[in-house]
Amino acid sequence: MTLVGMFDIESSGGQEKRNMLNDQLLNLIASTNEQLNIVTPKIDEFYAKELKKVAQKGIPVLLITNDRGDLPKDLRPIYDDLKITQGISIINNPNVRFLLLFNTNQAIYSGGSLDREELAKSVLIITKIQEKAKLRKIAQIFSFMLPTFMRK
Repeated sequence: MTLVGMFDIESSGGQEKRNMLNDQLLNLIASTNEQLNIVTPKIDEFYAKELKKVAQKGIPVLLITNDRGDLPKDLRPIYDDLKITQGISIINNPNVRFLLLFNTNQAIYSGGSLDREELAKSVLIITKIQEKAKLRKIAQIFSFMLPTFMRK
């Protein structure tokens, strides 16, 4: 479904669309040239490696995620590794319950987490936004999740 403007709403999951959301997220990550902003309850090793590749290119990554103590024990080493990675900033917010990735050109919003297997198994509604005014609104909402000293 395409709404007025540059919005796309579709579903992922099922046999035909098993990796649709993963593919779209990887495309957004790879196409980022300035800053990548992410909100996710947790992150798996696959996506952690992808974010480290972005940071190695000199592109800043700002990640808002749950507190380390709220993560499953097997994901804590991934969190710790990202925390010490140059170019990746992690902000803890215990109220994260959705998945949002955006850069200056596109945003993808969905349920779930930045976990490749979880996203492949789930049937989720994906909202893709490319309209500049809406991207600015998303950036504003994102900034409300940041500590006051980090807000623009």
